[in-house]
Parts: sequence; structure tokens; C-alpha cells
Amino acid sequence: MMTFRPTGLLFLALACVILVTVHDTEAAPSCGPTRTHVDESTCKHGTVEDWCRNRVCAKGPGEECGGEWGELGKCGGGMYCSCGFCSGCNTNLECWFGHFC
Repeated sequence: MMTFRPTGLLFLALACVILVTVHDTEAAPSCGPTRTHVDESTCKHGTVEDWCRNRVCAKGPGEECGGEWGELGKCGGGMYCSCGFCSGCNTNLECWFGHFC
């Protein structure tokens, strides 16, 4: 009867595969059990929903936005996130057009 005995090289290869798999895997941000609300009157550029579906203040022209999970925020109405900054014009006609990526 033949028995299989893993060698040190096999263990090393398996450890490397596991390490690479775990290292490259990122989980989405977790959301708490409670939802937060923001006073819309304090938001100059309106409100948007964040990753956890909470209403938060929107970002304005030239402000940082985006991120892999939207953690840097979303732009308000009339604007779009380009190269990590809100570009375009908001509803008050304040405009910012950033640089090309």
C-alpha cells in the first residue's frame, strides 16, 4: 500500500497560494445596524445615499469623491466624479472642471 507524504515544498506552495488569495481579497465595508440621517438644510450641495444607504451630504465642485466603495463621497446634482474630484456645475451654477486623469 502506498501512502502519500507531503513534502516541505508542497506545504510551501500551498501556503503561498493561500497567502496570495487572502491578501488580494478585500471585503466591502460593513454597515452598522442603525441608519444615520443628516439634516438636509445643512447640505450645500444636496444629499445622496452612501454605501450603507444612509442619506449624507453630497460633495461639491472640486471636492474629493469616489473611491473603490464610494468612501470618499458622491457628487451632488449636475456634477460627476472625475479623477477623484467632483466636476461640472452644481444647481447654484458653481462650476469646477478638473484636470484630465
